[in-house]
Amino acid sequence: MAKAAPWLKDLRSVIRRSHCPGWVLEDQYGRFKIQKIEGTRRSARRPSISTPLPFAPSSSDAFTALVKKLRETMADQNIGLKDAYELISDSPELAGEATNWNVVAERYRSFRVDSGTLSESNYNGNEAYNVKCVVDLTTAHNLAAHDAGALLRLYNEKHQSTIPPGSDGRKRNLHGVCSFLSFAVKRCTADNLWLPPDDEEVNLLIGVRTTPKEDTPPVKPAALIRLLDSLEGNPELHLAVGLVAFYGLRPAELTVLSFEDDKLKVGNTKRNSRTAATPKKPRTARALNLKELPGEGERLVQLWHSGLVKLPTSIRNAKSLKECGAAFMQYLDRHPFWDEVLRVEIKGLKPYSLRHGFAWRIALYTPIAIRTAARLMGHNVSIHINHNGHWIDDQDMEKEVDAANMAVVATLSKRQQQMQQQQ
Repeated sequence: MAKAAPWLKDLRSVIRRSHCPGWVLEDQYGRFKIQKIEGTRRSARRPSISTPLPFAPSSSDAFTALVKKLRETMADQNIGLKDAYELISDSPELAGEATNWNVVAERYRSFRVDSGTLSESNYNGNEAYNVKCVVDLTTAHNLAAHDAGALLRLYNEKHQSTIPPGSDGRKRNLHGVCSFLSFAVKRCTADNLWLPPDDEEVNLLIGVRTTPKEDTPPVKPAALIRLLDSLEGNPELHLAVGLVAFYGLRPAELTVLSFEDDKLKVGNTKRNSRTAATPKKPRTARALNLKELPGEGERLVQLWHSGLVKLPTSIRNAKSLKECGAAFMQYLDRHPFWDEVLRVEIKGLKPYSLRHGFAWRIALYTPIAIRTAARLMGHNVSIHINHNGHWIDDQDMEKEVDAANMAVVATLSKRQQQMQQQQ
C-alpha cells in the first residue's frame, strides 16, 4: 500500500485530535470521501459520503470546516453521517465560506411552501419581504449584522420604525424573522450565533402598546337593513354582502364556498403548520336571519347556487384569499352608502364588521350557545369568548343589564301579588 502524502497525514492528525478518532479520509476519483466508524470493532459500521472537495492540500481548510460542521450537526440533531451531510450539502461550508443567506432563503421558501404549510401567495404576501430584509441586513457592505441579536435590532430600526410598539404587526414580523433564523441554524447549519435570543429580549423589541387597540365594530341589524336596501340596484354586491352578513363569513371565504346536501359549506382559509398536517373539513354554514327579513340568508344561497346572481367579477376571479378580501373591501369602499354614510355613523367600520355583526346577533339578538356559535363562525370557543365581548359596547351592556333588572322587578312584583291573593 502506498504511503500517504505528508499533507494527508497532517490533515488526518488534525481531524483525529480535534474531532476524535473514527474519521476516515480517502480519495475517490480525485475527490474527498469520508467514512465514520461507529460502534465496536466487531459490529462497527462505516457509513460513507462523497464530497465535491478536490483531494488536494488546497482543500485542507475547507475539509476541516466540513468535518467540524458534520460532527456538530450529528450531535445537535442526533442523526447519522449521511443525514447530517444531506442537511448541509447545499451549505457554503463545503467551500469554507460564510453562510450563503440567499441559499438559506430559497430553502426556507421551499420548506414553507412545498411542504404545504403555506400557499405560495400567502408566503409572498406575509413572509417573503421579511426574509429579504434579513438577507439584505446580513450581506450589507457596511454595518452588516453578525449575530441574531444585532440583526433583530437593525431590523427593528430600519423596517419597524413606523409600526407602533406592541402592535400585532410588529410582533408578527419579529416572530417571522426569528423563525427564519432558527431554520437557518437547525436546517442549514448556520452558526449558532444566529439562533434567536430568548423571549424576554424579543418582547423588549416588540415593545408595549401605548394606545388601546381599536376593536372592529359590528354592523347591527338596523344598519344592515339600510345597507342591503342601498344595494338593491347592485345584485352581485348585494349577494356578497348578504352572504358575509347572514352567515358570518370571513370576506375571503367567498372564494371557498360550495353547496353539498342542500347546505352551504365553507372551506378552510386558515393555513399553518398545524392545519396543514390535519386539514379541517369544510364547515356547514347556517344563516342567522333578521326578524325583519326571515329566510333571507337561505334565499341568497339559492340565488348563488342557481347562478341567477353571481358574485362580483373581481371576487370570482380572485387568485388568492388575500385578493378576494381586498376585492370585497374595494367594492364596499366604492359604494356611496358604505363610504359616506355608514363609515360616518360607525367609527372604525371595516368589511369584517359584517362578520362581527353576526357575532353580535349571536350574543344579544338571537342568543345561541357559545359552542354552537364558535362552530358556526369557524373558530374555537376560546377565541370566541376572548373576542366576542369586544363587540358589545357600553350601550348594549346597559340595555341588557336594565332588561335583566326589570325582569327581577317584574318577578318580585308577581310574587308579591301571588302572596296577597293567598292572604
